[in-house]
Amino acid sequence: MTEFLSWTGIHVFDLISAIGIISSLAYTAASFQESARARRIDNLLKLTEQHRNIWEKIQGNPALARIRNVDADLTKHPVTAEEAQFVTFLILHIHCWYRAMLDKEIVSLEGMKRDVRGILSRPVPRHVWEQRKTFLDQDFREFVDELLNE
Repeated sequence: MTEFLSWTGIHVFDLISAIGIISSLAYTAASFQESARARRIDNLLKLTEQHRNIWEKIQGNPALARIRNVDADLTKHPVTAEEAQFVTFLILHIHCWYRAMLDKEIVSLEGMKRDVRGILSRPVPRHVWEQRKTFLDQDFREFVDELLNE
């Protein structure tokens, strides 16, 4: 017991310093996790707001009505510049979601693949995708093409 008290007396400062360092590291780790969680929520809110803004453009705009049409005849009526621009914005938005999920900046949404397949498989979006996909990252192209070929 005397040895323990002697050792404690000599090393009490080292012991307190070690406890302080370990506590500081634990607090920093907890703060980092909370910050990452808040950042993921903020990113999800921003992407959701962008999603809403994109789809609000199609509401009440007859020039964009064919984008959702599964029977759009591109031979009779080729894709317009306005349709191509809208779909390009949509593709860039999907690309942002994809990158954010890969980087774990947002939680992966279960229905995203179904939604991407659902919209990009329609004639107008599919045509624009085929024209514009070479400007995007290869892994993203493979992701979308795989969805479209399922």
